[in-house]
Amino acid sequence: MDLDLDPYAVLGVSSRASDEEIHSAYRSIARSLHPDAKPDDSAAAVRFAQASEAYELLHDPVRRRAFDLARAARQGPRPARSAPGPTGNTTVRGPSARPTHAPRQAEPPIGASPAPGRDELAFLFGFFKVIAVLVVFFILAVVIVSLNPAPYCGPGVSSPCRPNPSASSAGSIGP
Repeated sequence: MDLDLDPYAVLGVSSRASDEEIHSAYRSIARSLHPDAKPDDSAAAVRFAQASEAYELLHDPVRRRAFDLARAARQGPRPARSAPGPTGNTTVRGPSARPTHAPRQAEPPIGASPAPGRDELAFLFGFFKVIAVLVVFFILAVVIVSLNPAPYCGPGVSSPCRPNPSASSAGSIGP
């Protein structure tokens, strides 16, 4: 098909037309411009051939998508609307255009408390980590204390102490 002719304009439908609309537009043009209906009109035969090519292009979804992409690349970005659309949006593109979807919620600022019910699992995980570290330190302290023997009993040593083996054998009177 000639790239200068727009197949949508040839069939008289919009670029958003469904397959059924394209088919019915082609059928009505084919009935009115068919060479059998107007055997003496050469312009009608040319328009019928253009309509047939346009229908062949737009009937195939792959070829239609390729044509639409190529047409969009040639035409560039869509212009801004001059009147509000159905959503009240007057600008289609650019920084002043409103988004077509709901914007994401902003993250809370640093230091702000999170939303309730959000980080209970993280809090519990951190709490159990602290408990595990405290248990490990307690076990280490018990092991260190049990390995360090108590001092020998003697003058100036208060209880708890252990008896001095050399003093007990020297002070005892044997038989």
